[in-house]
Amino acid sequence: MQDEPFPTGSRAGRISSIVDSHIVDVRIRRVDFTSTTLPCVNAHFLYPVFKDRRPTMEELAKMLVKEITKFCATRADRRKAKRLDNEAGDLETGAVEELAAKARSLFMAPDADDRSGEAGELLLYALIEHYLRAPLIVSKMRLKTSTNMPVHGADGLHAGWCEKTDALILYFGESKMHQQFASAMQDAAESVAALVTNKGGRLERELDLVSNFHDLGNFPEQGIEYLLRFLNPFETEEGNRRIDRFAILVGFDYHAYAKVADVPLAEVEETFLNYYKRAMNQKIGTARSHLKHNGIELENVDLFIFPVPSVDLFRAKFQEAMNG
Repeated sequence: MQDEPFPTGSRAGRISSIVDSHIVDVRIRRVDFTSTTLPCVNAHFLYPVFKDRRPTMEELAKMLVKEITKFCATRADRRKAKRLDNEAGDLETGAVEELAAKARSLFMAPDADDRSGEAGELLLYALIEHYLRAPLIVSKMRLKTSTNMPVHGADGLHAGWCEKTDALILYFGESKMHQQFASAMQDAAESVAALVTNKGGRLERELDLVSNFHDLGNFPEQGIEYLLRFLNPFETEEGNRRIDRFAILVGFDYHAYAKVADVPLAEVEETFLNYYKRAMNQKIGTARSHLKHNGIELENVDLFIFPVPSVDLFRAKFQEAMNG
């Protein structure tokens, strides 16, 4: 097969070019972290933007609601809706609004017995695209057959390209938001382990989803065919070279927000960061321990650590934004 439709020198750029735009930097701050003992760590220490003394949870929730259509609808469907509205001119069709409403309907009703972490899934999607430049290529939400049935498996499947090895990178997203960091990390590690070991054929099912429901925008057909060769674990050399990475979002209640209640206003964020930075090595150690216990190499993980005043508050603010 000729490589011209997907030339070697532009593969990484071609894949990252279909990443959507996200206003992550407006709502979330990232803290630089370098470990002298664990140089292989790829960790993103994040926190919601402060406004005065308050972390802006409500504003973050509203931002996430605006991500829903991109998370749930295919790129082709979004382009079609925009085209229909543009062609209608003053005779507005409302195609974009209709698509947005359909996307929102895929999220479970607030009184559903089995709550999944929709807010966390949306946040992880935006973080992977924004920081890793890896576009979402399968949205589990779009595959839901019932609005009260969570979709099992990875929370999202993203793609990247390793220029060093000239191979596809497949990112498996996993979002966990618990009151305790250790509990969330343990849950995430156990979930990822099921993929690593192909427990119950889980990895094979994920690869089948990409093969059958991939969303690669305007990729040339021959380029798509070449990428799909990396998903065949039995019959292609490319399948041997595929790189599997695990993008894990860990959200948890963090005590440091309460500790800035009485400090001078000008020192609020600096004080918070002092607490946060002192905890970073301990968080990485906990993450490494749970991952190692489950047979996962830390260097194969992109870790997004996101402390919030309250996970329950985060979910409540997201539901309020959904209802608004």
